[in-house]
Amino acid sequence: MDPLNMQNISYQPMELEKRIENLSRREGGKKIASDGSSEVKKACADMESLFIFYLLKEMRATVPKTGYLDGGKSEEIYTSMLDARLSKELAAERGIGLAPMLYEKLSGGTEKKR
Repeated sequence: MDPLNMQNISYQPMELEKRIENLSRREGGKKIASDGSSEVKKACADMESLFIFYLLKEMRATVPKTGYLDGGKSEEIYTSMLDARLSKELAAERGIGLAPMLYEKLSGGTEKKR
Protein backbone atom coordinates (compact mmCIF):
# COMPACT_ATOMS: atom_id res chain seq x y z
CA MET A 1 0.00 0.00 0.00
CA ASP A 2 1.33 3.40 -0.98
CA PRO A 3 1.14 5.51 2.22
CA LEU A 4 0.75 8.70 0.20
CA ASN A 5 -2.29 7.42 -1.68
CA MET A 6 -5.22 7.74 0.73
CA GLN A 7 -7.53 5.93 -1.71
CA ASN A 8 -5.97 2.63 -0.65
CA ILE A 9 -7.61 2.76 2.77
CA SER A 10 -10.31 0.13 2.84
CA TYR A 11 -13.07 2.62 3.59
CA GLN A 12 -14.89 3.39 0.39
CA PRO A 13 -18.53 4.21 1.16
CA MET A 14 -19.60 3.44 -2.40
CA GLU A 15 -18.18 -0.08 -2.12
CA LEU A 16 -20.26 -0.82 0.98
CA GLU A 17 -23.32 0.74 -0.62
CA LYS A 18 -22.87 -1.45 -3.69
CA ARG A 19 -22.46 -4.59 -1.56
CA ILE A 20 -25.70 -3.93 0.31
CA GLU A 21 -27.51 -3.08 -2.93
CA ASN A 22 -26.27 -6.29 -4.58
CA LEU A 23 -27.40 -8.34 -1.60
CA SER A 24 -30.82 -6.72 -1.78
CA ARG A 25 -31.10 -7.35 -5.53
CA ARG A 26 -30.07 -10.96 -5.13
CA GLU A 27 -32.96 -11.50 -2.74
CA GLY A 28 -35.47 -9.92 -5.12
CA GLY A 29 -35.96 -6.69 -3.18
CA LYS A 30 -37.44 -8.41 -0.11
CA LYS A 31 -35.93 -8.11 3.32
CA ILE A 32 -32.53 -9.71 3.25
CA ALA A 33 -30.61 -11.80 5.74
CA SER A 34 -33.56 -13.72 7.11
CA ASP A 35 -31.35 -16.83 7.14
CA GLY A 36 -28.63 -15.16 9.29
CA SER A 37 -26.33 -14.53 6.35
CA SER A 38 -22.78 -13.85 7.46
CA GLU A 39 -22.28 -11.72 4.34
CA VAL A 40 -24.89 -9.23 5.54
CA LYS A 41 -23.47 -9.25 9.06
CA LYS A 42 -20.04 -8.45 7.60
CA ALA A 43 -21.47 -5.58 5.54
CA CYS A 44 -23.20 -4.20 8.65
CA ALA A 45 -19.99 -4.46 10.67
CA ASP A 46 -18.08 -2.71 7.88
CA MET A 47 -20.68 0.06 7.83
CA GLU A 48 -20.33 0.53 11.60
CA SER A 49 -16.55 0.64 11.23
CA LEU A 50 -16.88 3.23 8.46
CA PHE A 51 -19.16 5.36 10.63
CA ILE A 52 -16.68 5.22 13.53
CA PHE A 53 -13.84 6.13 11.15
CA TYR A 54 -15.61 9.27 9.98
CA LEU A 55 -16.60 10.10 13.55
CA LEU A 56 -12.95 9.93 14.65
CA LYS A 57 -11.83 11.88 11.59
CA GLU A 58 -14.28 14.71 12.21
CA MET A 59 -13.50 14.80 15.94
CA ARG A 60 -9.78 15.05 15.19
CA ALA A 61 -10.46 17.93 12.76
CA THR A 62 -11.90 20.01 15.61
CA VAL A 63 -8.60 20.00 17.54
CA PRO A 64 -6.78 23.28 16.82
CA LYS A 65 -3.22 23.04 15.50
CA THR A 66 -0.65 25.27 17.15
CA GLY A 67 1.98 25.14 14.44
CA TYR A 68 4.81 24.22 16.81
CA LEU A 69 4.45 20.45 16.90
CA ASP A 70 2.49 19.71 13.76
CA GLY A 71 3.91 16.93 11.64
CA GLY A 72 2.53 18.17 8.35
CA LYS A 73 1.41 15.71 5.69
CA SER A 74 3.11 12.74 7.36
CA GLU A 75 1.14 13.35 10.55
CA GLU A 76 -2.11 13.51 8.56
CA ILE A 77 -1.31 10.19 6.89
CA TYR A 78 -0.38 8.57 10.20
CA THR A 79 -3.49 9.80 12.03
CA SER A 80 -5.70 8.70 9.14
CA MET A 81 -4.18 5.22 9.27
CA LEU A 82 -4.50 5.23 13.07
CA ASP A 83 -8.17 6.23 12.85
CA ALA A 84 -8.81 3.47 10.30
CA ARG A 85 -7.24 0.84 12.56
CA LEU A 86 -8.97 2.16 15.68
CA SER A 87 -12.34 2.13 13.98
CA LYS A 88 -11.90 -1.48 12.87
CA GLU A 89 -10.82 -2.52 16.37
CA LEU A 90 -13.67 -0.64 18.06
CA ALA A 91 -16.27 -2.09 15.72
CA ALA A 92 -14.88 -5.62 16.10
CA GLU A 93 -14.63 -5.57 19.88
CA ARG A 94 -17.74 -3.85 21.12
CA GLY A 95 -18.91 -1.30 18.61
CA ILE A 96 -21.47 1.40 19.21
CA GLY A 97 -24.53 -0.70 18.42
CA LEU A 98 -24.98 0.39 14.83
CA ALA A 99 -24.24 -3.00 13.19
CA PRO A 100 -26.93 -4.92 15.13
CA MET A 101 -29.50 -2.23 14.38
CA LEU A 102 -28.67 -2.29 10.65
CA TYR A 103 -28.80 -6.07 10.60
CA GLU A 104 -32.17 -6.09 12.34
CA LYS A 105 -33.59 -3.63 9.80
CA LEU A 106 -32.18 -5.55 6.86
CA SER A 107 -33.42 -8.88 8.19
CA GLY A 108 -36.91 -7.57 8.85
CA GLY A 109 -36.68 -7.87 12.64
CA THR A 110 -36.54 -11.68 12.67
CA GLU A 111 -33.33 -11.72 14.71
CA LYS A 112 -33.84 -12.38 18.45
CA LYS A 113 -32.71 -9.60 20.74
CA ARG A 114 -30.28 -10.51 23.52
